[in-house]
Amino acid sequence: MARNSQGIVDPLDFTSVLEQNKTPGTKITFIVPTDVTGQNDEVSVLTLKNQVKEAKRRLAEQGMREAEIATSLKPVTDLLEDSSYWRLQSRSLIVFVAAGFFQAVRLPIELAESLSIDEDFNILPLAPVLASDRKLYILALAKNSVRLFDSTRNVIEELPLEDIPGSFDEVVEQRPERVIDVRAGSAGTQGTPSYHGPDGDVDRQMTEEFIYAVGQAVGGRLGKARSQILVLAAVEEYLPIFKEFCPYPAIFDRAIAGNPEHAIAEDLRSNAWQLVNSYEEEKEASELDKAGSLAHGGKGSFDLTEIAEAASQGRVDTLFLPRDTAEIVGEDARTLANSGLLGTLGTGGRVRTLGKIDSEALATFRY
Repeated sequence: MARNSQGIVDPLDFTSVLEQNKTPGTKITFIVPTDVTGQNDEVSVLTLKNQVKEAKRRLAEQGMREAEIATSLKPVTDLLEDSSYWRLQSRSLIVFVAAGFFQAVRLPIELAESLSIDEDFNILPLAPVLASDRKLYILALAKNSVRLFDSTRNVIEELPLEDIPGSFDEVVEQRPERVIDVRAGSAGTQGTPSYHGPDGDVDRQMTEEFIYAVGQAVGGRLGKARSQILVLAAVEEYLPIFKEFCPYPAIFDRAIAGNPEHAIAEDLRSNAWQLVNSYEEEKEASELDKAGSLAHGGKGSFDLTEIAEAASQGRVDTLFLPRDTAEIVGEDARTLANSGLLGTLGTGGRVRTLGKIDSEALATFRY
């Protein structure tokens, strides 16, 4: 469980859900919209209560005994009574229930309310989280604070700095003697005088020393041969200096401009992905063209029925789905897409979500 600007986010590990899904029996999936602030917890509780009531009715219609229904749903009813839990939420809550199995996960993505009772759990809305999607590094570089993040499109996590300096003061301990220039106009808009020394602009010299130390340490921390894009959040003039001094080879050519000292992680995530969106679209288009060529050549498929069957046999290498799974329309299509997703993940295949895809799904096959 992590507390951040996305509220409380539980570990996004669904291994046990995928394993439980292989066990025969009824699977129930509750999805409830929630509020990061916890101020609308009563609405979320009422939504889940109504879903539980509907689940009881449908399970009874299917012939399940009342005592068995009560036992299966007891973890959910217990959760409803935990008022402290409902005050600590993210953007959505998904709850998986089966005989002897219960898992509730607070999610950093907004999902529509739904209830599924079937032979499979409904994980299709989770596709953006489950996807082996691209990631970014984000370096928030300010004199008083240096922070390093790892980010998918939906989740951002702060990484330990290790050997990376955490501030300007950690780098510049021996400050040269400064001569204050008190000429008219030297104070600037913030009332801070300019400083000059025998070697020229000492302020700039020390700033470059700070950026050099951070850049070198970032290169060592991330490795010189890595390809994951690094987006810099800093005042604009830092970017060319950082690119010159940092040996990391995948620094993005635009920065999140401004002092990031007080920027919240969620805003950094959103701004970084907006910056690289056009670059990502180009890579996605190339990847999709390659996958489409394989499908047209018989080494993949655009057909959901064929994809679901291939996934159940462990033949799907990569499954491509729209990033907004609401684009998959109709109960039958969504059931097949969910089956394909479960089968792909359950047999070690990859899942990718794309912003633009001309079909409801696309898969490439191993054989």
